[in-house]
Amino acid sequence: MMLISFGARNYLSFKEGFEVSLELSPGCPPAISAGKGVSNVLCIIGPNASGKTNVIRALTFVSDFCCNSFSNKPEERLSVTSFGFSTEASSFFMEFSIGDVRYYYEVELTNAEVLSETLERKASRKIKVFSRKRQELEYCIKELQELKTMKLRKNVSVLSAAHQYEIRGLEEVYAFFSHIVSNIDPFAGEVKYNEQTANVFSISKTYYESSETLDFVREKLALFDTGINGVSIEKLKGPTDDDYFFPFFNHTTKQGDVTVPYYLESNGTRSLFSQLSIYKQVLDCGGVLLIDEFDNNLHPDILGKLVNLFLDPENNTNNAQLVFCTHNTGVMDTLGKYRIVLVNKEENESFLYRIDELPGNIVRNDRSLETIYKTGKLGGTPNL
Repeated sequence: MMLISFGARNYLSFKEGFEVSLELSPGCPPAISAGKGVSNVLCIIGPNASGKTNVIRALTFVSDFCCNSFSNKPEERLSVTSFGFSTEASSFFMEFSIGDVRYYYEVELTNAEVLSETLERKASRKIKVFSRKRQELEYCIKELQELKTMKLRKNVSVLSAAHQYEIRGLEEVYAFFSHIVSNIDPFAGEVKYNEQTANVFSISKTYYESSETLDFVREKLALFDTGINGVSIEKLKGPTDDDYFFPFFNHTTKQGDVTVPYYLESNGTRSLFSQLSIYKQVLDCGGVLLIDEFDNNLHPDILGKLVNLFLDPENNTNNAQLVFCTHNTGVMDTLGKYRIVLVNKEENESFLYRIDELPGNIVRNDRSLETIYKTGKLGGTPNL
């Protein structure tokens, strides 16, 4: 499974819309493409409030809508905000592959209802899999006639409904969307685990119940030179006699080993502890990891090691992908112009472009991309 491209129109700060492609152009050097046509990593860079997070939000919304909208109450509003809070519909699209088959998904909706939803696929030729207008299923292929038995609701995706009705013909597509994991909330758009204490008990329970995941966290914390050589999770009794799970970190000093509770660790260590589980989850399933504020509380050298989890085929055996936003420019020369998108804003409207789409030869493979970016000649920098 691979995400190939995605986009949105009339969504938050993107009035005219945007399209982001992870597909590598034929001129991409083999050292970057590694023989692949689609990148495993995409970096989004731009000034504060330029719209970077809204790119991640769009993907987060679509994956949540396709997987979880069946749980919406009948009159519940969808978490879609159009440009300038207009009443005009927003639209989203995504292109992805499952094996040798390409899929094209589109949905147009307001926060009150779905106006249209379409899925197409292409193996030898492109065909429509299903299409709906409002609450009516207009078309579906022969092997998906079961879809006609569903009662569509105005705030529910066909994919989410089909999963609940156990219609197996769309399970691979549903699985693709379910393997998109984001660190921002699909409703509020806030970065999850930014205030880690609120979630530390549930995260620690995950580690307590999975020794494999906890081993992954121990290994990465040691690799990232946080001064930690061990992590343990203790099951404790709360004031109401409920079990809760709390982490402790082992540090080696000249005077011997010292055990430090979670709340005395640095913000960077807490951030890593909180989020490494979703890195493991996505690497294991070959999904797509969406990270906003990638550089929050983390040293630049650690960012490179996290990116390398997806670039190194020995780490990334299931072809997982990483899409992230950052202000840190230290990753630019590693990723190159084919894997970086710049976001700008003019008169409060956002627009974006991949660096290799810029005309001329100002960006070359033998020049430092970070150095050119910092001159402001590429855009995507604040006007100070």
